[in-house]
Amino acid sequence: MMFQFNVMLDVTSDESPVPTIRTKETLDTLASGQILKVVTSKESTVKNIRTLVANNPFELLDNRKNEEGFVFFIKKL
Repeated sequence: MMFQFNVMLDVTSDESPVPTIRTKETLDTLASGQILKVVTSKESTVKNIRTLVANNPFELLDNRKNEEGFVFFIKKL
């Protein structure tokens, strides 16, 4: 399933914890209801981003691994 998103964040070249920090910074700039697509190449980032979403007013709509890498669709509540 493909989601419509408002902003895409490509952090495939960043080392942990930079992808999680940049994800939080980007989500903070979004309006409520907007969706962020995050793409990372680091498997270690998956748990960190899931924890970030669980502890903030965000909703993880989808998380998968595909040819792009590890992909998240996160909605700001």
